Amino acid sequence: MTDIDPSQREPRSSVIIRAGLELPGGTVERRVRNLSRLGACVDQEGELVTGTTITLALGSIRDLKAEVMWTKPQLAGLRFHQPVNLDDARKPRRAGTVTKAGWMANMDNAYRRVG
Repeated sequence: MTDIDPSQREPRSSVIIRAGLELPGGTVERRVRNLSRLGACVDQEGELVTGTTITLALGSIRDLKAEVMWTKPQLAGLRFHQPVNLDDARKPRRAGTVTKAGWMANMDNAYRRVG
């Protein structure tokens, strides 16, 4: 891993965005704390390992590849393989999400019980 000169790093914006990280055990939802076109800082629970490549869904972007550059007990730094469009990364991840519990799960069921 090479050290990045802080003067060369793109500015990052503080954000509150949820990302889906595809890991060997399945997909987990994690909070993105800051974001730039080339990387992000995400919450983690010890599942990310420095030097590995992961795939994530961020906003309307799917199959985004990133390398885990560093980890701390509750945070990890990611470097995207390709620059991302920040507007697309900030869009809500509605498409492809499926509600599995609560009253929203039956919203489109014509035979749902009402009342």
